[in-house]
Amino acid sequence: MEITLTKFKKHEQSSAYDDFKLYMKPIIDSAIGWDEDFQRTSFESRLKPEWFRWILYNGEKVGYVCSRLKSSSIHIHMLIIYRDKQRRGFASAVLEQLKQQANLQQLDLTLSCFKNNEPAARMYKRLEFVIDSEDELFYNFINVPESIKKAV
Repeated sequence: MEITLTKFKKHEQSSAYDDFKLYMKPIIDSAIGWDEDFQRTSFESRLKPEWFRWILYNGEKVGYVCSRLKSSSIHIHMLIIYRDKQRRGFASAVLEQLKQQANLQQLDLTLSCFKNNEPAARMYKRLEFVIDSEDELFYNFINVPESIKKAV
């Protein structure tokens, strides 16, 4: 599946919050309760616009990913696939593309997932992410580059 990741324009991050709320509110609300002010402030202050990229398939937006380069990893903060585009392989394609990028740079690919987001957790495990650590609410997943796996 051929997908393209393109950077958000500066003004597009504010509309991304609406999608975040639509898709993540049920999960967050079930886990810890939803505090609108906290979620909006966190979203806007913690996530930089340059970390957001649209996921395009045949030129159509099917969702977005928010990820950033850290010293030893590429960390995925968020992966949203629009409801009418889910279960078609788009999330897997994005994760495979990011795994390749991390492999080329010999970096881990990391992300956190609410434990109550069972479909997402199953997908990460299917795509060879392993649980590096966990707490009451989250699984912290990691995918180690092939070159490092072979060296161990």
